[in-house]
Amino acid sequence: MRSPRNGNDPGAGADGDRLALVVVNFASASLLAANLVDPRLRGVIGCIVVVDNRSTIEETRRVRELCATNDWILVELPRNEGFGAGVNAGVARARELACTRVLALNPDATIDADSVRALLTASRADPRALVAPRIVRPDATVWFAGAVLDQRNGTTRRARDDELGGRTTWQTGAAFLAPIPMWDEVGGFDDDYFMYWEDIDLSWRWHEAGGRLALVESATAVHDAGGTQAGAGKSPMYVYFNCRNRLLFARKRFGSRYGRRWWRGSIAYGWSVATRGSRRMLAKHPLLLWSALRGTLAGAFGSLTPRYASARR
Repeated sequence: MRSPRNGNDPGAGADGDRLALVVVNFASASLLAANLVDPRLRGVIGCIVVVDNRSTIEETRRVRELCATNDWILVELPRNEGFGAGVNAGVARARELACTRVLALNPDATIDADSVRALLTASRADPRALVAPRIVRPDATVWFAGAVLDQRNGTTRRARDDELGGRTTWQTGAAFLAPIPMWDEVGGFDDDYFMYWEDIDLSWRWHEAGGRLALVESATAVHDAGGTQAGAGKSPMYVYFNCRNRLLFARKRFGSRYGRRWWRGSIAYGWSVATRGSRRMLAKHPLLLWSALRGTLAGAFGSLTPRYASARR
């Protein structure tokens, strides 16, 4: 999709407001081909930016072909930098293209044009809001509709309706719309998380900056959860980074304020994460518990600025 800068620009308001769709790819070219080609999106989105976290030579070739065929803008990273860093790179490119807002979307998610319009309307009404759609599974059951972090023990749960405007709510990175000026003020995603919990961290800093999180009930995204993970159940990477980043978040945001409480709950938390795919899956892959232990120790004692060569979101 080209980058016109006039009144006929898709996704642009009368004042030049312009929306970019940012998708981070890691070995997901087939999902991009299936989920981003809806021609109706072209009427509400100014440009589509695909950030490729390098995986294989063949995957890079396929992504390049898709971007060339569909007129998407490609940002190639030299290695897999993680989800947050990928979104940050996409926002940087969108800013260069004179976009004023970004809609971040997982490659295994879809959103319709009417839902994008609803998100845009809500964002334009409150330029300091991080807005998001209801996210459902392919069978229409709710996958995400706002969540709450219990800062006393480091657990999360679905938010009640009366909690959606509270300061402990957080928004998943699977689908959200953000004004770029507010994104820049908050600082975007923290690259240190690599994947998982970076959205909780962003939401926390968004609140601290005086912004708010808003769930747009009239907007819906469909998320085939786990579509970017190979096989059934949760991967060792999923378990490792969830356990690691829970404690990394506590160290970054709370210091020692809740440290002991979060530590005491680490065994139960690690067990719950490792068994989310089902206990039957854990019986087949007992090393998931080792991943939980490694992640917990890394989050508690590791460097606050680690770097990783590869991982799957």
